[in-house]
Amino acid sequence: MLVKFIVVTTVFTYGTNFLVYLYLKNQRKADVIEKLSIYFGVNMSVMLMDGVLLFVGKLLEDGILLLE
Repeated sequence: MLVKFIVVTTVFTYGTNFLVYLYLKNQRKADVIEKLSIYFGVNMSVMLMDGVLLFVGKLLEDGILLLE
């Protein structure tokens, strides 16, 4: 079950990065520093979300195993 969470979070992370890339590609011309700050900001937010999802998934998995 934890492997499924890892696969989902990986797809979510790369999908978000792809959407940010498309957004910045079609957006006005931005400086390199501005683009990097957007990439890093989005990546840090996504990694925080991934960590929370994996933590909750691990708790659910351990909780379900304890109930059985």
